[in-house]
Parts: sequence; structure tokens; C-alpha cells
Amino acid sequence: MTIIAIFAVISAGCSNKSTPIESWKNTDSEVSNEEFTELTKNNNALEYLGEKVQIKDKGAVVVSESGKVTTYFVPNTYIPIANAKDIVKKDNWTKQDFLTQYVGAAQSVSLNEKEDTVEAFFITGARGYGELRVTFEGNKLKAMTNTF
Repeated sequence: MTIIAIFAVISAGCSNKSTPIESWKNTDSEVSNEEFTELTKNNNALEYLGEKVQIKDKGAVVVSESGKVTTYFVPNTYIPIANAKDIVKKDNWTKQDFLTQYVGAAQSVSLNEKEDTVEAFFITGARGYGELRVTFEGNKLKAMTNTF
């Protein structure tokens, strides 16, 4: 019984605590529900599992490769402004936690195998005029820029 309890504590401590956001809520007062439905049509076409970007909806994702860079482009993805603001409030994201939670709303994700970098790009705000770009080097946050 003691062995089981110790194993449970170790497993809980080592497990990934982040879970993907799969239900996006329209918290943007300047975005109508109809517009939100269109903007988020392809949200969750990507997911981050096993430290890899995975395609859940092949019809919604365009993959391009150039040398050591692979880019996943997903049209009609949108991150609500409340989620985007939550992201920029935190400056100690790990690649695992961030991508697990938010890759489903990324319009593009570029992986540079040679430089071990990942860049995720998001559209947000009224009519999608806001942008958020998050870059990781290894597992650490390298840069975060936004226009909102």
C-alpha cells in the first residue's frame, strides 16, 4: 500500500499539469457571435502531444517545409483577447505548458529544428486586427510581442 501511495505522489508531481483549451469563449465585446464562429472555425486543428505538434484536422492545416523549418498554417483560427491578455501577463511560460494549452488557437506554428526554436503566431482583437507572437528557444520563452 505504501508503494502505491509513493508511486501516486511521484506520478502526480511528474505529470504535465497543462491541459489543452478546447472550448473558446467569445469574450470580445467588439466581435459578434457570428463573426466569432467564423474566426474560430479551425480552432483546435492542431494539438501539442508528446512534445510534438500534431494535426487533428488535416483539411484545415497547410504544412510547408523549408530546410530545417516546418510551418503549420491554419486559416480561420483566433484567440479571444482575454486569453491573449492572460498569456502576456505571464513571463515564465515553458514551451510544453504554452503549446499544450494554446496551440489550438495558433494561426501558424514554425518549428526550426536546427536552432531548436518554436514560434507561434495568433490573431486576436476586433476583426482580428491584434497579433500575438510567442517564441521559444529550447523549452524557455525567448520573446513575446503583441499589437494589442
